[in-house]
Amino acid sequence: MSVNPTAALPPVKLFLLPPSILRSGYGVSWLAYVGMAEQRRAAEFTHPGDAMTYAAQQTLMRCMAASVLGVKPTAAAEIPVDRTCRLCASYAEHGKPRINGVNLNMSRTTGMTVGGFTPATDILLGIDLERLRGSLHNSLDRVALADPEKDLLATAPENHQALLRTLLWSAKESVLKATGHGLSVDPRAVVITPHHTQQGQDALPYTRASARFTTPAGERYDFEVQWFVQGEYYISVATSAPVTVSLHPVTTPKMVREILGTS
Repeated sequence: MSVNPTAALPPVKLFLLPPSILRSGYGVSWLAYVGMAEQRRAAEFTHPGDAMTYAAQQTLMRCMAASVLGVKPTAAAEIPVDRTCRLCASYAEHGKPRINGVNLNMSRTTGMTVGGFTPATDILLGIDLERLRGSLHNSLDRVALADPEKDLLATAPENHQALLRTLLWSAKESVLKATGHGLSVDPRAVVITPHHTQQGQDALPYTRASARFTTPAGERYDFEVQWFVQGEYYISVATSAPVTVSLHPVTTPKMVREILGTS
């Protein structure tokens, strides 16, 4: 599935990997990409499902990076990942993961992981993955939505409001992940303006939006946002320039390598 076929930039490729795959016969080939550091971090999670989801995200990220960089699976665990925060003086490892030579972004939630990659090195890319949550209601409106978004929500059909909240929140998350600010910034500073599309298209009230964001320091960002639905999961892709996006459910590392043209 792809959108915006007139875009001049190379496409963003999204890879979807259910953590349950790691428990299957394919698990050995996936786990070859991660080392002891990720395995120790996974072991720190209390809930086994959270540990598997984290492991799936890390192995997918390293598989994508190794495929792009031409690194063998057995050496993928040695690829340096910079997780230092560039927004605080501590330089703690809670920032956006960065790998030299690879423009990617990752997201995970219960039961699914997603990784996005583009060969365009000069655009910002952010991915967010959500499940529809009925708990996103008035409290979210007050603390996360800008006034134009509240107005949009107030005029939306009642049967679309819960989904629209999820889409708006996911778009904000993807934008703030793209810039590396995360939730250190008030999400109300990111203003999402959905584009009018046919109601119900792809089971979504909207599939595209524009986003604008000005930091407290006065830096201005403009993004294109695209939304996708995959079963019970909703994916937001934020890019600092218009691009096509294609979705690729994968079960083996070989599929990732083939799609990236590196097998």
